[in-house]
Amino acid sequence: MTLMDMINDLMHEDHVAGLPQWTGMPLGQLVTDYHHPDELDAAWRRWVEINGHFNSVFLSKMWHRSYTVRHMDIGEHTFDLYDVDLRCAAGAHDSRKIGDPLGPLCQCVGSITAQAICSRCSWHHIGTEAECVEAWHDHAFPGWRDLPTLPGKLRGGMGPTSMTPKLEAWLEDNYTPAFRVPGAPILTERPSYGSRHIPNYSPFGGFDLSAPNKP
Repeated sequence: MTLMDMINDLMHEDHVAGLPQWTGMPLGQLVTDYHHPDELDAAWRRWVEINGHFNSVFLSKMWHRSYTVRHMDIGEHTFDLYDVDLRCAAGAHDSRKIGDPLGPLCQCVGSITAQAICSRCSWHHIGTEAECVEAWHDHAFPGWRDLPTLPGKLRGGMGPTSMTPKLEAWLEDNYTPAFRVPGAPILTERPSYGSRHIPNYSPFGGFDLSAPNKP
């Protein structure tokens, strides 16, 4: 460690010591009960301010905003998506004793987990990203699972997000007015390798939901 590194560490320790007392949600651990996005964001900022950005997603085990889905205001509801990295450190559980079976000994949760939040309703759901997106639509757009599937040839693969005359005519014939409002989703036919639910890709500004995930 260089002298400059030591000085930087001392300055950081002094900065942390001068921070106001933290009264928010727990830091450095997974929290599964409902918290408003403002609380999650504040906790994440405080953890990073204390511990730094380096490897913060993995080390903190805390909720942070998804890098792929932005905040959405849709009618009476809101949508915020958070992620938490619950994987263990590489090699952390590889040590073995004589007689142990072959294979990793890790018993950690072992996955990146998502949380969807509707702050207007104090509602949330934890699961995979796809499960969270689908659960939120059950909450905000009940009945979406029964929507007619938009044919892939009409969508043109993933196609543009703009409303074409043919697409508008098909939606008017097949979707009720409740599913032709700003932020509404569409359900599209997709190949098995392109089954992610895509935010802001509906011509109404909502999700383009993949039909292969329909139960």
